[in-house]
Amino acid sequence: MTAESTAEPLEQGTGSGRTTEVRLRQSSRGACVAAITTLIDFLLACLAGLFHPSPDQSALDRSLAPLIWAAVCLLAVAVVRSLFVGVYLSERRIRVRSWFRTYTIPIDAETRCRTDRWSSWFVTRGTPYRSVQVLFLSWMREGRRTSRSFPATAVRRSRAIAQADVINAFIGATTAGAAPAVRDFARGSEWLRITADSRRRLAERDAERDRRGAHA
Repeated sequence: MTAESTAEPLEQGTGSGRTTEVRLRQSSRGACVAAITTLIDFLLACLAGLFHPSPDQSALDRSLAPLIWAAVCLLAVAVVRSLFVGVYLSERRIRVRSWFRTYTIPIDAETRCRTDRWSSWFVTRGTPYRSVQVLFLSWMREGRRTSRSFPATAVRRSRAIAQADVINAFIGATTAGAAPAVRDFARGSEWLRITADSRRRLAERDAERDRRGAHA
């Protein structure tokens, strides 16, 4: 495995009794919407088959009802889990929650975040998809550099780049000893400022690339 899976409880704020982990605004929104839509479609199809069986349903089909109910339960759990998939920031770590695991990345001077093109063998046949991107994090673990991309963070390109900029700014502020307000970076004033600046710079880069392409 390339990242630590953790089941430890969320950190508690000093004296407040509240967790200091805050979900990064809009993180994993594209992946979550796609997953929830697909899962609910399958869930409704299973329920329709259970409550409105075909009149000519065979004995074998009827015997599979317990398995279908088990599938319904698993699909329902997956829908609920999808509501919590995303990137979470805290004072000392970044957590990435996917459907099956929670990855914990320490925040230090060696931690970096960038974007990577999303691909899927089922959807794009392994071809990277430029307009949808995921977060790619690298960090030091036991003296070795570890890195991986997180398919659960898939969102449109501009949003992924803005999220990477927010995470890098948060890492920089934290490692500089500034003790930044987690909520401000995750979904508050710093998030607004950094994402607006990221979109502006991305638009300028895309416009420049288009101009160069037009003159080529």
